[in-house]
Amino acid sequence: MRAFRPIDQHPALYGIQAEWISEVCQVHITTARRWKRGEDPPYSATQLVEMLSTGNMGIVDKDWTGWALRQGLLIAPNGDRFSPGEVMSMTYWRALAHSYQVEQKLPRQADWVAGEWVPASISAE
Repeated sequence: MRAFRPIDQHPALYGIQAEWISEVCQVHITTARRWKRGEDPPYSATQLVEMLSTGNMGIVDKDWTGWALRQGLLIAPNGDRFSPGEVMSMTYWRALAHSYQVEQKLPRQADWVAGEWVPASISAE
């Protein structure tokens, strides 16, 4: 056990109840209390507690810096909020956008095949 260090040692544990730390880290309550008294907790435990208490997704991966999870919503750095359903539907939105783009190209491709294609800048009115 290391001697007690100032708040910058593991600030993720300060202001958080030992019972909650014990529950989320799946450790005995006495272990969580020792961590709060100054014993160095495992790095993974401090990261988990910090992510769950602040919602900061930058802990998971640098690419997620600025993103957060709060009250069941994914919050983008610009403040946009996404529900789990919206995130799940993004695959379908991409497919819809792709089918729209294909649909827009079909008349031009058909004209080209038929030999009737005219570039947009020269088209007859």
